[in-house]
Amino acid sequence: MNRYILIAWLMLAACFGGAQMTSAEQPYSEIIVNIENGVAQDAIQKIAGMYGISLEYNSIFSKEEGVMRFPVPAGKTGAALTQFLQLLTDDALIEYAEPNYLYEAYGKPNDPMYDKQWNMQMIQIEDAWKHAEGDGAVVAVIDTGVASEDYKDSKGQYHRVPDLAQTKFVKGYDFVDDDEHANDDNGHGTHVAGTIAQSTNNKIGVVGVAPKAKIMPLRVLNKQGYGNIADIAEAIRFAADHGANVINMSLGGGGESKLMKDAVAYAHKKGVTVVCAAGNERRSGVSYPAAYPFAIGVSSVGPTGELAPYSNYGSGTDIAAPGGDTSANREHGILQNTIGRMKPTEDSYEFFQGTSMASPHVAGVAALIVSAGVKDPDVVEKILLSSATKKDNVSKYGAGILNAAASVKAAISETGANAALASGSDATIFGIKNSILYFLAGVGFAIYYFKLAKRSDGYGPLFSFLFSLAMFLASSGVFFVEMLNIPGMPRSVLHLLSSPLPHLDQALLGSFTTILNPLLHSALIPIALVVAFHHTKFAKAIAVGVAVGMAAHLAVDVFSLANVSFIPGSFLLDKAWLLINAAICFVMAVLTGKAS
Repeated sequence: MNRYILIAWLMLAACFGGAQMTSAEQPYSEIIVNIENGVAQDAIQKIAGMYGISLEYNSIFSKEEGVMRFPVPAGKTGAALTQFLQLLTDDALIEYAEPNYLYEAYGKPNDPMYDKQWNMQMIQIEDAWKHAEGDGAVVAVIDTGVASEDYKDSKGQYHRVPDLAQTKFVKGYDFVDDDEHANDDNGHGTHVAGTIAQSTNNKIGVVGVAPKAKIMPLRVLNKQGYGNIADIAEAIRFAADHGANVINMSLGGGGESKLMKDAVAYAHKKGVTVVCAAGNERRSGVSYPAAYPFAIGVSSVGPTGELAPYSNYGSGTDIAAPGGDTSANREHGILQNTIGRMKPTEDSYEFFQGTSMASPHVAGVAALIVSAGVKDPDVVEKILLSSATKKDNVSKYGAGILNAAASVKAAISETGANAALASGSDATIFGIKNSILYFLAGVGFAIYYFKLAKRSDGYGPLFSFLFSLAMFLASSGVFFVEMLNIPGMPRSVLHLLSSPLPHLDQALLGSFTTILNPLLHSALIPIALVVAFHHTKFAKAIAVGVAVGMAAHLAVDVFSLANVSFIPGSFLLDKAWLLINAAICFVMAVLTGKAS
């Protein structure tokens, strides 16, 4: 497939660290068109003839999606080119047309061994390894390729770098040359892959964050470190369709793209955590693809923990991680084994710096979280952010600096109940310790409720019993029943009895990520019960008890890693949802209790 190279080259940050263009200056030499579904081939040819363009599919994977591209027509520049794009988009057979911007690798190379990896000490990797090393996780590295095999073709000879000898790889793809050998001829992608899963405890070189994770190499950047949106978007979809749990993109550019935005959303929907470099333009606001929804934007810090001078920050910065700062000392960069600069038959240990180097730290820890049993990308992100070492300036560091040890411990806590349940050692569906905490919170809220809702006519024993039973079921469930060996009682029934109201989706459907999840973590059911039964004394006792129990459960969840499905963005939105609904439940219970 013909490749059309940019006339005005951006300086490759991975090699030279020069100035980078903003979105307003971003050039392109190709246009992407997304053909509507079901359009026949002859109709596509008529489109090409009508507009005087030569359409070709971006790759062998493009036909199903209808993604095609063509060179910018001669003489089309400025306003004329903008009008041409709009003309194409307005065509009934074309879903949209947009520039096929070139994206570039982020990072600045520079040289050996674990004691030189200050970055690993910063994220407390050794404590994380006590619990997880990446087993079972697949990380797609969308980059310049990875030096993952000894291979020779018509373009040259490639070899696997020594410190990736024990690292496991899964099948990838080269979207630049359209073949199945995503070998690196630049050096950037191999360095990135090394940070994620460098062979560790092999008596040579350096370590990787998740040494037992598998790498899926996807080459979208050429020898000079440049690639286009169409290839990157296809690589994202390829990763999502071929079993990746995590995607790392240490690349970016200024041009926004619906094609890539949709690809990131597609990957997220398929359960993939997408991690991206924030960019090296030294400006406020992260670059694309880090700026897209469902992407985790990573800024860079040096050995002091302060923002690196080249790093982007501000809007879209979710978390910070070590990316190096070689301005004072070369060894303050990130050290990994990679190929020689555009010399795939040679290798060495090199100190690079850039947000390109920060992003794979986060991707590696995401792989550790997956290895610990958490695969939902929303939960993975919330664990990463809530476990970060806090810094004062949210604009620069997002939730804080990546903490691998805390993230893995939080992941184990998140999944411990399910693992214990599978082994039969836990008393409830979500853990006996958590059950007791919810129960005690329910008791505390009930005491406070009776203090606030005093009534001269009293309540009576039946009202108090019904209230207490309903509060108990809503806040913690009858959590001790699974400790009882009840002959003939189906385990599913025991699960149901031991589950509090907000966990019925897991008890009934086996998942916390169904549409029921946000409804069960809200004031909806208590409101419905109060509206239905507030005129009947003893039925009202049940409604008020449920409201108090729900308030207690949701309040505890505010201070946990509880994930509310379908709540987008930061984990803080989940906390706000839980806190507001807890308050609604409790205030409604008090007001209803005081009423005659």
